Amino acid sequence: MLELRRYSDFSLFKRDVLPFLEQHEGENNLPLGVIMNMKPEQKPLYMGTVNKDGKLALVLLQTHPRQLILSKSLPFATEEIEEIAKKLYESYPNIPGIIGEKWLATALAEKIAKLQHRRVHIQMKQRIYALKKVKRPASKRGVLRPAQMSDMEMLCQWFVRFCEDVKLPTSAEEAAQAVQGAIANQQIYVWTIDGEPVSMARWARPTKTNVTINWVYTPPEKRKNGYASDCVAALTQQLLDSGYKTASLYTDLDNPTSNKIYMKIGYEPVMDSMLLLFQKEENQ
Repeated sequence: MLELRRYSDFSLFKRDVLPFLEQHEGENNLPLGVIMNMKPEQKPLYMGTVNKDGKLALVLLQTHPRQLILSKSLPFATEEIEEIAKKLYESYPNIPGIIGEKWLATALAEKIAKLQHRRVHIQMKQRIYALKKVKRPASKRGVLRPAQMSDMEMLCQWFVRFCEDVKLPTSAEEAAQAVQGAIANQQIYVWTIDGEPVSMARWARPTKTNVTINWVYTPPEKRKNGYASDCVAALTQQLLDSGYKTASLYTDLDNPTSNKIYMKIGYEPVMDSMLLLFQKEENQ
């Protein structure tokens, strides 16, 4: 028996889902990190759980306007996924998209799209990696340092280009707000060669034992020099040294270079993920 429960109280939702999500911190780094770092003034667009035979089996969370996050779930049969889709559609008919484990996100999206009379658009094929120990440390040729306000203009440009690369374009205003916040919180770091910033990375969504690395970007004219690898390796080691047991990150599977880089550093695949959006049929 399946039960979909929609929450309106964030504190109650958080209490109910954290133990389930923490069983797989690496795979659930997105929903877990979002929940644990929510600001008091923020309110999720959707909070829900699916219980299977009275046992929590799936967590649903949306804070971003374009996608509903699916946690790592318990196994579901085909007919159960169809039932979840129907219940979810009744609870939230205008789901814009979903991001989650490949098998579940793909199957659920197909069912929801039919109910919405829309089509599924694959925005990105992703892989989640986790690391416990850095196997390939950063080289000695450069230095990792926290970004400073004097880097603001350059990093805003880099962030806009990064968002274009990952097919999630942003405006200059949104970039400025995001970068300014990351600098203020000492979350964004740059790898420098002879004092010149050549690559960036940010840590985000800290949980009890895990932290996520994202915003990894090197401008085109600086690529193929191993700067991103050095930047990520150095930042990862710094985070582990600060007390985190693991670090995690998402990659775009259509970018084999970055996947190879992270595996050489010591990141290991833990789950394939899909970002899927629902779009109007072309004849509508």
